[in-house]
Amino acid sequence: MHGGGGTGKAFWHQLEHFSPSLRVIAPDMPGFGRSEWIDGVESVDHIPPVLKGWLDALGISQCILGGNSMGGRVALSFAAHYPEMVSALIVLDSVGVSVPDEPIVNPLTLPPNQFMSGLVHDPERYRQFTPYRTLDDAQELNRGRGVFARYLGSQGIVPDPAQNLNQATMPALLIWGREDRIIPLAYGRALEKALPDAELVVFDEVGHLPHIEAPQLTNQTIAHFLERRLPSITIV
Repeated sequence: MHGGGGTGKAFWHQLEHFSPSLRVIAPDMPGFGRSEWIDGVESVDHIPPVLKGWLDALGISQCILGGNSMGGRVALSFAAHYPEMVSALIVLDSVGVSVPDEPIVNPLTLPPNQFMSGLVHDPERYRQFTPYRTLDDAQELNRGRGVFARYLGSQGIVPDPAQNLNQATMPALLIWGREDRIIPLAYGRALEKALPDAELVVFDEVGHLPHIEAPQLTNQTIAHFLERRLPSITIV
């Protein structure tokens, strides 16, 4: 599940790496990319039930669920509400708990000349690995910022108030960029304590988008976690 403003294409490197071994799906959430708005969906809290209906329609009763930023927030909420459907959880730089005195930065408030440097540690490295390279990509990302603002509303970036993380008992991998200026590492450490079975892996010299900034390291970390915690899975 992609972050706010993004699309499923954000996980291009993970799709390429894992598709030979697993069925991998990276959807555009409602309103983003090529997905239209869905009636009744007005906040991030409304997405998990929509995701469940979509998985039901695809005949998927259990999955490994992951997401970055807003998408990680959705994945956490889904895993807490529908734990029987999630065999493993992967969260990258996402809000899942409240951490007093550790401010979260809304990337939409960053000045244009600081937007990229606020999201990533090394903009040049991001430009090397980003899957967003076409005019259509740029237009979708530009529209996505408005969609993200609509989802946030006046509430801002906060955890799902109705979730009970004690219900999310599946193995959970938390990946965090040490230099994340949007959702600081303190949130990863707090989330590791809040989840029943979580392990936190921190990437040095990486910001808010580890799956794009450090795709090979992200893929290796996920593969090692899955093979270790879900022995039935083999990554080729």
